[in-house]
Amino acid sequence: MVKKIKLAIQFITISLIIQSCSFDDNTINYEEQLVVFASINAGFPVYDTVFVSRTAEVNESVDSEDLYIENADVRLINISDGSELKFYSLGNGRYYPIDMTVQNLDSVFSYWVDYVISSGTTYRLVVTHEDNSVIAETNVPEKIEITSAEMSEFQCPDESTEPVSIIDVNNLENFTFEQMLSLNLNPLEYIEANNINVDSVEFKIGDCYTKSFASAPMFGVDYNQDDYNTIQIISNALESDVVGLEPFDDENQNGVFDEGENFSDRNRNGLRDSCYINLIYSEQKGLFDNDSLDYNSLANIWKEPLKRGAADGTWRENSPYRNNPWLWNVDISPSPIMWLYFDYYGHYMMTYKSTSDSYFNYFKGDPVGQNIYLLPDSNFEEGLGVFYSSSSTSFIVKVIAATQ
Repeated sequence: MVKKIKLAIQFITISLIIQSCSFDDNTINYEEQLVVFASINAGFPVYDTVFVSRTAEVNESVDSEDLYIENADVRLINISDGSELKFYSLGNGRYYPIDMTVQNLDSVFSYWVDYVISSGTTYRLVVTHEDNSVIAETNVPEKIEITSAEMSEFQCPDESTEPVSIIDVNNLENFTFEQMLSLNLNPLEYIEANNINVDSVEFKIGDCYTKSFASAPMFGVDYNQDDYNTIQIISNALESDVVGLEPFDDENQNGVFDEGENFSDRNRNGLRDSCYINLIYSEQKGLFDNDSLDYNSLANIWKEPLKRGAADGTWRENSPYRNNPWLWNVDISPSPIMWLYFDYYGHYMMTYKSTSDSYFNYFKGDPVGQNIYLLPDSNFEEGLGVFYSSSSTSFIVKVIAATQ
């Protein structure tokens, strides 16, 4: 009797599991929808492009560029005062708030630069194409406040300790859009001319510093974590395109490259020629406990593999480089800034961006896009994509090679 009861319980349990795992196989009719991606940033005019396209059926044979929509009406509306900003087609589904076809660009530029996005304000984006119209709103986050974090000494694998630097992370505080524009046009000249205080941090290579994501921080940044779901950190190397001759071992210590001296043949052509001289690059063995390891091989694991220039008959052919800038998403404060954020020596603009709820909702659940069957949570009514806002603050720091 007991055995029969057990069998009955097992049967009921299995039946319930099967029922709970059943699928709704009702057919859903496909309806074409607009797809829009757009963002705005507090304290600045709109400088990001709005992308407009359409969806396609699974079995539809169409090239991706044919999905772009060129004749949409795109408008940004400030809900608080009703002011509008109109966007114009640049081709390939891109829209920008400057009409490049007009002759008097000065007046157009003035109209654009005066439409500055305000923190704490709600903006509506309306995109209309033929009979389809999609609407999304975003509430711009308040300004993110950052400070240099006081972090305890880092314990290395060999049980030695490394101090974590405290640097100036407010050297661009309260900069206007015009000042940031001038800084980006000629960074080094602007920094020197305006006497901006820039701290330097050493980039060290070894088991304690460049082994994994748990390596020693170079410095830390604190921010008001409780006010935001997601923080973006953008590390932008301002001297990534500087060109110089490939480094060499000055065995004669005369400051001149002599025939027979070893050099870093970065593009592997057997000649000492030009390269992106500020790229953090090392194939030297013996800097790690495991003598078979070198910095490049570890960086290729923890970052994307080194990229190399296309065949063009110049020094750039096969010359290594890494993507710049890099964007990271973090949600813990203070954020330790370590080797993974830097691919070049020289000045960096580090930008911390607080993002709106629409950004967080769109990417939550599948932040790296590994599940192609998971549809992101769009904030567009009757459409797909995302319209989000952010508030940012930036600072300059200089990354220098460690003295051996």
